[in-house]
Amino acid sequence: MKFARELSLIAVGWLSLSMAYLPDRAMAQGNAFSQLVDAAKSEVEKRGGKLTIGITWTNSQATPVLDEFKKEFPFIQEITFVRLRTVEQMQRMLMEFKSGRAPDIDIPFISDELWPAYKKEKMFLTPRFPYKTLFQSMPQNWDRPDPRSLDPHGLYLASTGSARGIAYNKNLIPADQAPKGWEACADPKYRGKIVYDTRARLTAFQHDPKTRDWYLKWLKALVTNKVVLNRGMGENLEKVAAGEYVISCVANYHNAMPMIDEGAPLEFIFPDPYTMDIATELHILRWSATPATSQLFALFLATRAQALIEKASYRGFPWNPTSRKYPMTKGKYMAVCGADCALKSPQYDNEHAKILGLPGH
Repeated sequence: MKFARELSLIAVGWLSLSMAYLPDRAMAQGNAFSQLVDAAKSEVEKRGGKLTIGITWTNSQATPVLDEFKKEFPFIQEITFVRLRTVEQMQRMLMEFKSGRAPDIDIPFISDELWPAYKKEKMFLTPRFPYKTLFQSMPQNWDRPDPRSLDPHGLYLASTGSARGIAYNKNLIPADQAPKGWEACADPKYRGKIVYDTRARLTAFQHDPKTRDWYLKWLKALVTNKVVLNRGMGENLEKVAAGEYVISCVANYHNAMPMIDEGAPLEFIFPDPYTMDIATELHILRWSATPATSQLFALFLATRAQALIEKASYRGFPWNPTSRKYPMTKGKYMAVCGADCALKSPQYDNEHAKILGLPGH
């Protein structure tokens, strides 16, 4: 009896001690967002309140989002924006770091085409604050991110959805003959009048088992139909708008819509199926002196800034009911290129290039 009583007292003691630690653990988790903000504030103050951010957006697309970021976190007094338009710029940053000179962009976007090279040099760091923990401690008025926007390994958080379809010149194609789907790109009546980006921009179709075989056959049909190959989404849309070609058989929604708003004679459609890349993935870079601020910016883009991103740049996720592409894609099959797809991009790029007969493959 005495032994049982002593054992009971020990159990109660351990239970009391465990319960004493529970509030601290809960508080630590509950304060994760506050801790992130405090860490970011300390970083930025050491830099005189200044921050340099580099992503692929235009100035007009980035400015309202960056202004809102400063408004949300006043300790950021000045943001210098650098538009990273090419993969070559991102390659140069890696070369600068390897030569002993840290790039001057605190928060840069790195295209998935360069992930293998960056990973080889161990440039992507594990975030100090796990994103899943941050999701549980965000302010109530911030949206919760879709799980698909988070890297399975927790290395990055994506903030935009690059949805792709077809754009055509409405002055050259009568309304009653308007393209309805991808089959228009293989239609002999458009032989030699179609332009296609040489980069693999429909990778989601290669990756998705439901669309893979169909897509590879479609790609071969493009070659048979004498498709004109030209690198550059924006440039291809300009050529179609100018009447040089009638259809761009892979077009970014976020590239086409601003041109349409400005009066270009273009129409954009989402065929069924369509592709959507998880995009603007922000890693924590090894050279960055602002890792917490990088993480805070990624979280801000993926949650609080979603409505603004859609309004400023047409880059909102298709599954968001407030997105303008939502009614255009509703009921259609979406092939998604997420983290696992992006990791296979070198393999898919090579397969794509071989079918198109690009030099060197």
